[in-house]
Amino acid sequence: APRPAPGLAGASVRSHAFGRHALHAALAAAGVGPGTRVLAPAYHCRTMIDGALALGATVHFYRLADDLRLDAADLLARLDAGGPPVRAVIAAHFFGFAQSLAPLLAARPDVAPLLVEDCSHVLIGGPPAPGAADLGGHGRFGIASPYKFHPLPEGGLLWDNSGRPLPALPDRAGPLAELRATWHTLQRMRAPALPAPQPVDDSRPLPDDADRLVADGRPSSQFDARQLGRPALGFARWLSRHVDARRLAERRRARYVQWVEASRHWSGARPLQPVLPEGTVPYMFPLLLQAPQRQFPALKRRAVPLGRWDDMAVSDCPVATRYRSALVHLPCHQAIDDAQMDWLLNTVSTALQAG
Repeated sequence: APRPAPGLAGASVRSHAFGRHALHAALAAAGVGPGTRVLAPAYHCRTMIDGALALGATVHFYRLADDLRLDAADLLARLDAGGPPVRAVIAAHFFGFAQSLAPLLAARPDVAPLLVEDCSHVLIGGPPAPGAADLGGHGRFGIASPYKFHPLPEGGLLWDNSGRPLPALPDRAGPLAELRATWHTLQRMRAPALPAPQPVDDSRPLPDDADRLVADGRPSSQFDARQLGRPALGFARWLSRHVDARRLAERRRARYVQWVEASRHWSGARPLQPVLPEGTVPYMFPLLLQAPQRQFPALKRRAVPLGRWDDMAVSDCPVATRYRSALVHLPCHQAIDDAQMDWLLNTVSTALQAG
């Protein structure tokens, strides 16, 4: 089915190798550089701030509520604080759940030209969803990461809702790169499912210094400056246009609902977003642990595929400080079959009881 273009009608769009590179390009176009500030959410994936750091800007973090809604009062206070000028405000739709930006922009319309909407957890071009049609259309820029949803080796998008021309990129990444990516993707599609892993017989909690913080003001190892300015592979762009987005959305929603139903019987953990709004296509299932020092190693020792953003930058936000270790992200990918989902649900339940 035809896919809607990202952003507002008339937006200029560019394809990038990854969303982190698209975000770097958006910040550069917004005038971010040495002697400027970028405001970003205190809870964040490390790659969200890589572009700002690579451009030599200072990043300040605004606070979030328990459900990861932005604290508009705190954001505006930091915007109006003295110091270097703010050239960009990054707002994220975490895990595919729409962030309400209309109240902020109604109170302060001058934020809209600074706004960079991070839609890297949003299925761009999916089936129409109530309330989600304007995701990526609140401010000037928006970015997305299609490869997080589609079976792609890479893929990022950048759009400018003002319609101004974006920096031109090469049409192709090169024939050798295209062939390698096509072969790699086909091989992965044909690979058999791995057997369920065996748990590690170890119930020790993490030592007190296991999650020590390390100061590092440079871009992360996931940010490859050599890839800046490279478009997404033509093969990846073609494949993203031919994925059955409606089936993808339905399967992700069904897996998310299974997680929510299972979590009703767990003690010591709860879903961050227990209600899945109509039309929302989840990226992951965020689960909040009550005792992460015991529960996280219990999950890892049973080889549960999960993530958490424990390498995010330090801030004065109590929610981000807590969620650094307590909020884990569990998969609701469309390719998870019934046997794998049963294993996930049973293993997580067992691990939480042990932890």
